[in-house]
Amino acid sequence: MLKDRSRIERQLSVSKQKLSAFESQLADRGVTGKAKSRDAVWRHLNANYRQLRRRLIAVEGVEAREAAALQARAEKNAAPAED
Repeated sequence: MLKDRSRIERQLSVSKQKLSAFESQLADRGVTGKAKSRDAVWRHLNANYRQLRRRLIAVEGVEAREAAALQARAEKNAAPAED
């Protein structure tokens, strides 16, 4: 899962850079606020960024679940066997 996390984090940073660069281009053209949402390229870049953020959140959830399961398993194995 760490491999996925690092890959997604890298993709997320690249996506954020692309989105920021395009937003600055739009600002230079005078496009701000709601007008940005009418631009197809901005919508596409923003959708990619949001998708990667959601994937990273999902990876964090899986990591937390796996850590909890590992801890529960360790506690179960450490407990003395009752007859």
